[in-house]
Amino acid sequence: MAFSLVVKILLGSLFLVSYGWAEDTVIVKHYQQQARYEFGLQILDLALSKLGENYQIIGPKTQKINEGRGEHLVIEGRLDLEFMSTTLHRESVMIPVKIPIYQGILGLRLLLAKPALNEKIRVIGSVKGLRQFVGGHGELWGDLPVYAENDLKVVTSVHYDSLFKMLKGERFDYFHRGVNEIWDELGRYPNDFVVVDDIMLYYPHPVYFFVSKHRPELAKKIERGLMIALEDKSYKALFQTYYEYTITRANLDARKLIILKNPMVPAGSSPITTDWWLPPGKMPY
Repeated sequence: MAFSLVVKILLGSLFLVSYGWAEDTVIVKHYQQQARYEFGLQILDLALSKLGENYQIIGPKTQKINEGRGEHLVIEGRLDLEFMSTTLHRESVMIPVKIPIYQGILGLRLLLAKPALNEKIRVIGSVKGLRQFVGGHGELWGDLPVYAENDLKVVTSVHYDSLFKMLKGERFDYFHRGVNEIWDELGRYPNDFVVVDDIMLYYPHPVYFFVSKHRPELAKKIERGLMIALEDKSYKALFQTYYEYTITRANLDARKLIILKNPMVPAGSSPITTDWWLPPGKMPY
């Protein structure tokens, strides 16, 4: 028995060395590899860098995992975390680190549409006006109930990339995207879509790191690292550097703000600091 245990320990050490990991390395496995998740991964890296420990952030090598499958793997403990909008269900089946990593910017939505619809949509000034049109949305995204709550019609797909094809094929009229996401997406379809002028939507949309209940120590480490980054201002510096061009390009001062209700935000959720990036005259509350 003792010999067998020694062999297992030696094999485990060789495995760690073969992958370049020290035995005390904090390993974090995730599934969110698309470009729209880049900032969240940078925040994760920043938080872990504050701990003074070795760490390795590991994403999927080849396969694409959708949000539903990825979340299931986190809940099972086969992956370690995701960062998604908060819901009561997610907070019950995973460990939420209740610091909004996007500081509300994901809740500010601009609209992708085909050029022919720009003139019709841009004149909208209220939720009532938006109800004339049909939006696109991810079937598994946590903010989907926002649109039902506000009586807005949507067409859904479980596949992110399919939504752009559906918009191009006129299955719906517009695709609401975070102001931090939309420019990269427009760059992929410059001849198909435009960012609708003059309007923007906003709803409270806190996005947290959700850690598998199999890794409670990891949740504590991430929370501690985020708090350090907030206190030493490196979090704010990264946010402003990363989104400066995005916010400037969006010309928020010139847009009408349409506020939507979000029924999915649990009571007691952490406050969102929008004054980092929203013009003073456009504050939602």
